[in-house]
Amino acid sequence: MKDIVELTKLRLSLLVVFSAVMSYLLAVNTPVIWSNILFLFLGGFLVTASSNTVNQIIEKDLDKLMTRTQNRPLPAGRMKLVEAYIIAGVTGVSGIIILGVYFNAISGLLGALALISYAFIYTPFKRISPIAVFIGAIPGSIPLLIGYTAATGTIGLIGIVLFAIQFFWQ
Repeated sequence: MKDIVELTKLRLSLLVVFSAVMSYLLAVNTPVIWSNILFLFLGGFLVTASSNTVNQIIEKDLDKLMTRTQNRPLPAGRMKLVEAYIIAGVTGVSGIIILGVYFNAISGLLGALALISYAFIYTPFKRISPIAVFIGAIPGSIPLLIGYTAATGTIGLIGIVLFAIQFFWQ
């Protein structure tokens, strides 16, 4: 069961990054440069990995109490807290730098916003109120804006529409 849960989390992370790549492909006006796709995928995946790691750091004590999550690396004792902090920091900073330097500052800022809103707003808030579903839809929709801005350098109407569609779908 634990393998299914972790595989599902990986698949969801890949779907988040996939949405950024698809919006990039929708927005790009030039022939596709595959190295751009690779770097967008890598930057998005690293930001998502950092978000998930911070989530597990914050919830490590609660994860010990639930059968579904008690076998995660932190509550199971397979990883030390300092290791998780290092992984979260390195992946988050690396992903944001890739998005911000390889593409543009807006994409990097959106990556940082996605990480911060998921890890530090949605994660603690989900224990407080069901409104967290709406809060969580924001970082879940930002990858579409990241892909769009990576391709265009701006937050345009199409990027906002893609964000809104994903937000309300979630």
